[in-house]
Order: sequence, then structure tokens, then C-alpha cells
Amino acid sequence: MTLQIPDNVNLFDEMVKQAKLHPKKVIIEDTQNKFTYKKFLIAANIMSKKIREVVDDEKRIGLFLPNVVPQAIVLFALFKNEQQPCLLNFTMGARNIIDCIQTASLKTVMTSREFIKKADLGYVLEEMEKEVKIIYLEDLKAGISTMHKISGLVEARVAGLKKREMSEVILFTSGTESKPKGVVLTHRNIYANIMQVKEHIELSEDDRIFNPLPLFHSFGITVGAVLPFILNMKAFLYPSPLNFRDIPKAIYKDKSTLFVATNTFFANYAKFATKKQFKTLRIVVAGAEMLKEDVRETYKKKFGITILEGYGATETSPIISLNTPEHVKEGTVGTLVPLMEAKIAKVEGVEEGGNLMLKGPNVMKGYLIHGKGFVPCGEWYNTGDIAHIDDDGFIHIIARLKRFAKIAGEMISLNKVEELAMGCYGSSDFYAVSIPDKRKGEQIILFTTKAKVSTREFKKFIKSKKMSMLYMPSSIETVDEIPLLGSGKANYWKMENWAKQNN
Repeated sequence: MTLQIPDNVNLFDEMVKQAKLHPKKVIIEDTQNKFTYKKFLIAANIMSKKIREVVDDEKRIGLFLPNVVPQAIVLFALFKNEQQPCLLNFTMGARNIIDCIQTASLKTVMTSREFIKKADLGYVLEEMEKEVKIIYLEDLKAGISTMHKISGLVEARVAGLKKREMSEVILFTSGTESKPKGVVLTHRNIYANIMQVKEHIELSEDDRIFNPLPLFHSFGITVGAVLPFILNMKAFLYPSPLNFRDIPKAIYKDKSTLFVATNTFFANYAKFATKKQFKTLRIVVAGAEMLKEDVRETYKKKFGITILEGYGATETSPIISLNTPEHVKEGTVGTLVPLMEAKIAKVEGVEEGGNLMLKGPNVMKGYLIHGKGFVPCGEWYNTGDIAHIDDDGFIHIIARLKRFAKIAGEMISLNKVEELAMGCYGSSDFYAVSIPDKRKGEQIILFTTKAKVSTREFKKFIKSKKMSMLYMPSSIETVDEIPLLGSGKANYWKMENWAKQNN
């Protein structure tokens, strides 16, 4: 039977269906809170009323909150109100956050005093206050009356009688290339992706998801905050993916079975985790950046875990393809999830593969562009990734289209430069960027945290592999640490700026 996705979906209504069936099940937890379906539904009802009292007439509401249960409550309260949450990336910096606010035409942003203080974001808040009204969750909570509580309880008992219209969620691209774009995802897009994943990989209501990824990250919101409520699978929200020593302990304590992170984060968790702490993990998925061979091998040897590589984009809600325990091909990002179609468009100068184009029910409605407004997505979404699909349907990501340098007329993959560096030096801690060069068009700068790296050794290695010397970086720069985006990806834009300043 072919997977069917209804045309009109409201994620609050979908949550209510499960809450009615499993009222006493603990469905979501963080380091300070634990909620059953019933308690969560009541809290979302109360919050929806409080939001209506202060911003009843606004379609879009900005959220500037950490990865904790209260943010999930606000999210579902907005779903109930048929309002659109716009999740702001608090790691972006003040200028980009203001751009996001302007792009989405926000008038109000919800945040928390405790969060602002702990994250030391007072200076960002000062800039935001020049643009929008700030509402603090602490103030809303303080204003909850006995009548609010009674109303929330009564509504929880009769929930499911009213059908709500489908609404939207707005996430933002990281803004590493220009001003951030708003990605408009409908409830149907997100619901479709959850159903696609359920069909693609074996999940159980006994599974427990550990989510350290922020909800402004598309995987964080879809898999870490919405999927648990729709599929009746408990989630643990951890406030920061950067607590490398404590996260393995938290996974052990929660007895989590599903864990998703980036290559960079996995490399750091492995330094502190024990095999015992990861023993309950059943499915471990790497996404957002290429899984590097040394990290893959570390997890196999140290923990007995095969990391399954997946692939996604904010614009696809986010999951596009995924290896599964039954169908895995290392070095690939798996096969397409159901209902997705792909085609490869030829790119001039690129010999292997081409531009990956996609369509499916999980593909976004369109973009919000700064100064332009809404731009609908075409029939095919252009990923900007160079890929090829093998005879078994597995997708091989070769590079981002923007992750090529044009040197002396040749297209040189920056991913390949990093791969060669790993082969030479035995570590994946290498990051290649390209900058303009008057003589050759562009030049490659390689960043690493490894000290005393021999360029002569790298030249000999490239020659031994019979590769063109165009893959040899102009220089190899040692830095104290590699900058990261809030999603856990390496911040190539920042390294590119470093390279331009120093060359």
C-alpha cells in the first residue's frame, strides 16, 4: 500500500490523537522537566490562551528559546492557535537575527529571562528590542490564573472535537552566504517527513529519542520535538550539543535508543564516552555534514556502533535519504525516503555526478527573502549538492556546488582536498576553503588544529595517489579550534574570512 499524506494537517490535532490514547505516558523530558501527554496537553492549552491574550492578531511569532520542554509547549500552543512559530537561531549573532526578524516581518518575539542570562545574550536582546516587542515566558507563567488552569483541563478533556486549519513553521538558513532566508514549512511538509521516516526505518513506540540539537535546526524540530508526539516515542531534549562529557552520561541515564548528531559532535562525544554509556543505543544517525572515516571507525571499534549516515536539508523538513540497519552502504547517505523523487542535472566543469534535484510532499512551500517577501518553491528543489545515485539507489554526495574551487580552469573539490589530508595525516581534522587568486583564479587554504603539519609530506602523498597538484593547498593554517555553526557544522564562511584577511 502506498503511503498517503492528507492534504490538511494540523500538528496540534495529531498530537491530541496520541494524547487521548496514551495520557499517562511520559512523552518529553529535559534536565529539569518531565511531562506526560496529559500534562503536556494541559500546558499547551493554557499557553495557547496566554499567547492569545497578548498577541491575538499576529500571524507570526518569533521564538528565541533554548532546547527545553517549555519551547515545545509554546510550539504546540502556536500550532493550536494556527499561528506560525519563527524559530530564531540564537547562535547567529545580533545582525543576522535582526535580518531574520525583518525577513519574517515579526512584531513579537518570545524568550526567557533565565535563558538570556545563562547564555549571556543581553546585548543581542538590546538590539532585538529596537525591532520587536519581547515577551518573557516567566511573565506569562506568573499571569496564569486558576481560571486558566481550569480552562486548560476542560479543553484537554474535549480536545480533538475541533479540527484546525494547517499552518506553517518558519526556520532560517544560517546566513553564511548572504542574508538569512526564511524557509516556510507547512504542517503537512513536517508530518509527511515524519511518516516517510516511519516507513523507511523501523521505529517502535518503545524507542527513546535523545535530542541535543536545537529546535531552530530542522532535524531538531521535526525529529526531536514533533515526531515524538506524533509517533508516541519519548524524547529527551538536552539544552546544548556542546556538553561533550555530560551527554554520554545523560544518554545512559535516559536509556535512549535513538541518537542523532553531526560528525563534529560525534568525534567529540567519543573522547569522553564509555561503551557502557552507549549500550542502549539502537539507531545512531549522522547528518548535516559528511561522516568522516576515522569517526565511523572509532564508533565501530570503541562502542560496537555502526553510525548510519543520512542526508537532509531545512528545505525538505529535513530528511531526504537515510541508511538503515538493514540497508546500509558506507560512504553513501542511503536511499531516498518514500514519496521522494530525484534527478541529476549536469553541471559544466564537473565530471562526476551532477546537481541533485528533488521533489516530494516534504519539500518546503517556499522562501521568505529579505526585502522581497515570499518566493514559492518550483516543481523541483535544487539542493546545490553535487551527487550521483548508484544502481542500488544509494546517494553519493560528492560536494556542495559551492564547495568547489576553480583553479587554472579546473573544478577542484574542497571535500576531496580534506579527504586527501585525512589519508595523509590520519585525522579528519582538516577544513578546506577557497579564496580569490589573481593568478590562478582561486587558491585553497587548509585549516587544522593539528600542530606541525608538513606540506612536503602532503605533496608526496598527493603524488603517490596520482592526483593533480591542483589539490595541494596554497597554505595549511593551524588554529586553536575550528569555528562551528549552531547546527554543529564547521563554519566555512568564518574560515574563508580568516583566509582572506591573512592572504
